Amino acid sequence: MFMVDNILILAGGSGTRLWPASLNDSPKQFIKVKDGKSLLELTIERGLQLGIKGKIIIITLESQLEVVIHECSSYIESGKVAVLPEPAARNTAPAIAAALTYLKLAGEGESTSLVLPADHMIENFEKFKNNAEKADVLAREGYLVTFGIPPQYPETGYGYIERGEREGPGYHVASFREKPDYDTAVKFLEEGNYYWNSGMFAFSANSFLSELSIYSPDISSLFEKLDSAPSKLHERGIDIVMSSREVREIYKSSPSNSIDYAVMEKSGKSAMIKADFQWNDIGSWDQFDTILNNLGKAEKFEVDAEDNIVFSDIPVALCDVNDLIVVIKNGKALICKKGSSQKVKEIRTVIESSNRKDLL
Repeated sequence: MFMVDNILILAGGSGTRLWPASLNDSPKQFIKVKDGKSLLELTIERGLQLGIKGKIIIITLESQLEVVIHECSSYIESGKVAVLPEPAARNTAPAIAAALTYLKLAGEGESTSLVLPADHMIENFEKFKNNAEKADVLAREGYLVTFGIPPQYPETGYGYIERGEREGPGYHVASFREKPDYDTAVKFLEEGNYYWNSGMFAFSANSFLSELSIYSPDISSLFEKLDSAPSKLHERGIDIVMSSREVREIYKSSPSNSIDYAVMEKSGKSAMIKADFQWNDIGSWDQFDTILNNLGKAEKFEVDAEDNIVFSDIPVALCDVNDLIVVIKNGKALICKKGSSQKVKEIRTVIESSNRKDLL
């Protein structure tokens, strides 16, 4: 099988549900999680291990450019790493459109790209590589491919993919489903043909941009105005791409939209590969618990207390409490019940409405 030509890493998120370890200026993709390496570094290494012939393009916000360049410093010698700094946050559809427009203008419209969020943990690399190869087969046939994660429990924090008819090494997508309530999630699990939407994709530049022009012309028409790729800049050995006044104007005019809403849910060319690898998007503190062993244990003292998650810069003592999440990072503290950590996003809204954006 062939391997995808390029890797696009989405590294512009804010990681709101992992506050206070994840802040606006240092979101969760920069948290050190394994062997002293951040989630972003692990994603870059995963891309390099695939042996791609093209580039790894890291798409991030201009405000995070410096920290991303620092994170890339260990991979300069590969000659494969580039950064695309977005002048504004516009969600995943414009981010992917910008990177694929760059590739198309560079004469690589037929090349395939694997899209990886920078803040996922993936184990079983050989299985991941095998799944990426399968996705590339479908991508070269013109499909827009997503990766479906077999659900382990009735999760209400993820969107779901309904599996359709078989297509080569994967499946057609019958439908995308929004984050369900608990009863619906249980039904999805029982039916056996629903998968968690991983937010990872594979497609050629031409295929994606063509479907984008059909279903989200308000985004595609802006990038179609570019008749040549902006000149590359170089910063400490790293290529900086799509950084120009023209691109800044595009982002100023572009709507904010996700790849799912803009293209995947509407396209008749959406396909799915069933993921065989272990996956965790660490989208909440409940999920973060699964990787805490890699981070070293916090200094924790307990009396008549058990099953508490503690991630802290300072010692923590707990008495007569169970099933709590205690996070003390960056001079701020979060305490919540296990199972309630999805509400951290709401807490951030409360803090912001209290005119304390300095805490975020």
